Amino acid sequence: MNRVLLALLLTILPGATFAQAREPYTPSRGPALTLGLVGTYTEGIRSSAFLGGVGGHLELGASFPVGYEENELFLAARAGRLRGGTSLGLHGGLRSVFGREAWQTFTELGVVIHARPEVWGGVRLGLGVRHALSESFSLYGGVGGQLGFGSGLRLDVEMLTGLRWAL
Repeated sequence: MNRVLLALLLTILPGATFAQAREPYTPSRGPALTLGLVGTYTEGIRSSAFLGGVGGHLELGASFPVGYEENELFLAARAGRLRGGTSLGLHGGLRSVFGREAWQTFTELGVVIHARPEVWGGVRLGLGVRHALSESFSLYGGVGGQLGFGSGLRLDVEMLTGLRWAL
């Protein structure tokens, strides 16, 4: 048993040392595409026509750098399922990115429009972190909230994760 543990340690430790010694990637600044999964919890104040609850969405988006800092304008479309049926939405705004290393944090401020199951428009706030896998690819994750008006009042809380591809 001790020999097996020693053999495993001698196999794993040199690889771990090499992984730590490697220089981290710095993400490329430029236009990017995103593909992600979003989990939402939605509440609506309206007639019984709108049923909130937990939902899942697929998100496809794009971002473009603006200014001299790491800021981006972004636009994303979502399609998914809520308890009340199909959900379609579009949101965009300004993403402020902090850090120029492999790990970056970001905040988002924008507007959102939901076209299904009914029409809403409102504001969206988001916070997240992303990690560069290479100069072109990054993983990201975060949380957000939306408040919409239109066919009643709507509140969404979301968790998201995905892949960013810098072009």
